[in-house]
Amino acid sequence: MHVVILASNPDAAEKIQADLGDAADRCTIKASWADIASSLEKSKPDLILAERATLAQIQLSVLLKMAQSNRWPPLLLVDTPSGDVKGGIAVARSIAQEVPPYYHIGELRIDTRRKRAALGENWVSLPPIQYRLLLALARRTGEVVDCQTLLREVWGYEAGEIEARELVKVHIRQIRRRLGLDPELHHYVRSVRGFGYMLASPEED
Repeated sequence: MHVVILASNPDAAEKIQADLGDAADRCTIKASWADIASSLEKSKPDLILAERATLAQIQLSVLLKMAQSNRWPPLLLVDTPSGDVKGGIAVARSIAQEVPPYYHIGELRIDTRRKRAALGENWVSLPPIQYRLLLALARRTGEVVDCQTLLREVWGYEAGEIEARELVKVHIRQIRRRLGLDPELHHYVRSVRGFGYMLASPEED
């Protein structure tokens, strides 16, 4: 679960992040509504926690985008340092728990509660980066995801196409090796030349 915290005051942002705890897999802090609107062009978080005081700073152009687009994730207003933040965190935790406990793609299973994967009966604990990479593909099963998008979602930063492709390729190779996948057969984790990678069941060939 990716949560964006919107707070113009760094101390307030740190307070919200501390209260959020482990409800989120990834947390990003933004200082303005314009920053959030711009970031949505690249990736969509699961939830925005906005300090109520930032409402006075919202620009009309951003407000119109929020009204006209379904790309905006759920938005929750919180107050700091009052106890109202706790209510927001409770909602964030409930949303986090809505993540499917298992992903099933053919015989491949991903356990989001225990952060592990299995092909058949053998469970494998993947390193954090490789687990998040596999999960990012599982969330878009059957869809080709380009390497720059994967880099942004898994590593949290931007890079050129060549750098993104090389870094993702190394970790895809490790995922295949750990799960015992034959890269020549392109089962499950498939390379789509010139575009990126896709997670799909062999039955979908």
